[in-house]
Parts: sequence; C-alpha cells; structure tokens
Amino acid sequence: MTDKTQRRKAIVKKSIDVILNNQEDNGSYPASPTFPQFHYCWLRDGMFTAEAALEIGHAKEAKKFYQWVNRTLIKHKSIVEGLELKLKNKEKLTSADFLPARFTMTGDLEEPNTDGKPFFFYKWPKLYALEGLGKDGDWPNFQTDCYGAWLWGVANYIKTTDDKAFLIECQSSIDLTIKYLKLTWTMPCFDPWEEYGTKRNIASLGSIAGGLQAINEFYEDEKISGLIEAIKQTILDSAVENGGVFPKYIGASHIDGNSLWLTIPYKVFPIDHPYVVATIKRLEKELLVNGGVKRYYNDVYYGGGEWIVLTCWLGLYYLEADEPKNLFKIS
Repeated sequence: MTDKTQRRKAIVKKSIDVILNNQEDNGSYPASPTFPQFHYCWLRDGMFTAEAALEIGHAKEAKKFYQWVNRTLIKHKSIVEGLELKLKNKEKLTSADFLPARFTMTGDLEEPNTDGKPFFFYKWPKLYALEGLGKDGDWPNFQTDCYGAWLWGVANYIKTTDDKAFLIECQSSIDLTIKYLKLTWTMPCFDPWEEYGTKRNIASLGSIAGGLQAINEFYEDEKISGLIEAIKQTILDSAVENGGVFPKYIGASHIDGNSLWLTIPYKVFPIDHPYVVATIKRLEKELLVNGGVKRYYNDVYYGGGEWIVLTCWLGLYYLEADEPKNLFKIS
C-alpha cells in the first residue's frame, strides 16, 4: 500500500468518524463540532452530512436527521402561517418573519431581532470576521436554498431506502416547506455563502427547483410541476442574459462555484445541457485554481481560497459526464 493510499484511507476513516461521532441524540448535526460560533444545525449542511451517512451505509443516522427536521419544522409552522398572512395583508416584513437557515441543536430559534428593521437591509456587521456575531447585528439567516435542500434530501433518502412510510410520516413538514417556497421563491435572499441578500441568486433557485422536483416524483402534483418549470425558466432566462452561462445572481455577469448544484446533485438541468457545459468551462477558467475550486472571482473571505466541497462537486460532475481524465485537474 502506497503512502498516498494510506493517507486517503486515513482521511476517509476520520471523515466517517466525525460524521458518526458528532450527531446529537435527537438527530441534528452541528455545522462544526469544534468551532463554537457554528454550533448550530443548518438544514443544508445537515442534509449533505446525512446524505454522506446514507452513502456510507448509515441509513439509520440519516433518518434520525430527517426526523429531527420534520419535528423542528412542525414546531415552527406558525412562522409560515404568519408570513402568509402578512403577505396577504401587504404588511412590513422583518427577518423574524422567515424560517431560518439554521436552528439551535435542539431545533429552537435564535434570539430574534425586534427592532423592526426591514430584513433586506440588515447586514452582517463584520462580514469577514466572526467576532460579535449575534450581538451587534443580524447574522444572515434567510436562505431559501436550505429548504430546497431538505426536500431533496428527504426525497433521496426515501428513494434510496424505499422507506415509503417515511413520506407519510413527514408529509406535514414537506407540505409546509412547499407552501413556504411558494411564498418566497421570487424574493431576494441571502445566498448559500450568507452574502448578497438583496439579490436573487441562482444556486438558491436551483436548490428550490431541485428539491421540489425530487419530492414531486412521489407527489406527482401538476401545480408543483408548474412551479418547478417557472423557476427553471427564471434560471434559464438569467443565463441567456449572461451569454449562455449561469450567473451568480440574476443580472450578474460573474459566476459562482455553487452553480454546480444545478446539475450535481440536484439535476435541475441535464449534464450535457449547453448552459451547464458553458458554465463548467468558465468555472474551469476562472475558479479552478491550484487543483481546487474558489467560491467566486475576487472572493476575499479568508484570502479567497479553494473550497473542498466545491471541488468535490466538480469531481462528481466529471464522473457523471464521463470525463474521468479531467479528474487530474483537481487534487
């Protein structure tokens, strides 16, 4: 066994240990077990962790996470009901009117802001420094991609395990999520990086479309199908305006590494769609650096380095596209 193979096996074992040893008894996963500021459970991050557990043969642990999400969303259904009423009455909205991207490990909300400032104009006071989060300003928490991710994850769990009874168990929280996304998909929101809160970012729209598409394989609902097509058309229109490349957000000319989600894993568009291919080519030119993928051009967060998770998505794209030789581009 070569040293490289040994290192790879050690990394895989350590990664599995981290996933299995840091899940709470109630099923939630912390975004980071060692970084106290991130000792919350994001629906998106948790879903990808649960998906990893499922992939390595730990379906029971994956199910525990989805059961936690199910209970958590039902506990906070009044937020969606309140949002629906406020929108109907054209009332002023604040950040507290939306389901959060992250919950405490027990499925509770963080302390809400009560000063009534419009949520679109809240800013993380120290965007690239983590001191003082939750004290002097509002930490971005309105991210609709998390709810598309949850739908995709629970659908994939059911499809992989054939646990059809779980669809019935989670139906109320799934229906609540679908209602929430119907209310919010046209709104600007913070992107998966907790930035650009006044824009409609493409990765979030892709997550929503992908999640609805996955769950609708079971529901087979024509109204949901129509919603999916409307979201997909919005994404396609944004690419047309950007020369056939998916932009970071509607109206932007630059791209984002998370645009990979449109095909891997959410399969909103096929692997050989011309806009997907064109976006990958531009990503390789602008964001693939030193064998890793950056978030976006001119990123300055912690020096603007490459991200393992984005590099993983690109590697999976190469495998899905039957381009194994391109795997040598990443390391």
